[in-house]
Amino acid sequence: MSTAKLKKQILVHLGEQPMSLKEIAEKMELKEKKTFRLIRSLFQKEQIQMVRSEDGTRRYKIPDD
Repeated sequence: MSTAKLKKQILVHLGEQPMSLKEIAEKMELKEKKTFRLIRSLFQKEQIQMVRSEDGTRRYKIPDD
């Protein structure tokens, strides 16, 4: 699957609920390293943002407008 399609899928999943790197990787059946690269790219383009959950875990979500 192309990088663009994977990024779109990540955005769809994050539109439903904030998720951690591990949760995204498991849901999409990708290695965490590849998932990290995709998330980093989306984050740098400000398409997603990082928030800390109560337990300190990084979670990613679609920015609030």
